[in-house]
Amino acid sequence: MHIFHLDTISQDRQTHASPYLEFLRTRDMSAGLYHLEPGSQDTQGAHQEDCLYFVITGAATMQVGDDEVNVTAGSLVHVPAKVAPRFRVVHSALDVLVMFAPAESAPTVEIRASV
Repeated sequence: MHIFHLDTISQDRQTHASPYLEFLRTRDMSAGLYHLEPGSQDTQGAHQEDCLYFVITGAATMQVGDDEVNVTAGSLVHVPAKVAPRFRVVHSALDVLVMFAPAESAPTVEIRASV
């Protein structure tokens, strides 16, 4: 078992150059925190795994394949494998918990557990 604290993960993410910080990786799933500021560009493409995006804070217009949806804190968006997700317009600073199942194909960082 690992226990994670969002404030610690957010602080760790701020020390990395990337807007995404993976904090969990097992054989069957991985998870990370994704942060985008208003005006920033989301460069992610289609993933090989199913993804679940949980918007923690902020607001944005998200494109999933050919569909667009406005997301705010509390929004949950499932993106099937091989469908491209993109935050097209970030209206206010966005923090998103992203979960992949199975684990994302390319590991980004080591697991970071907080107790």
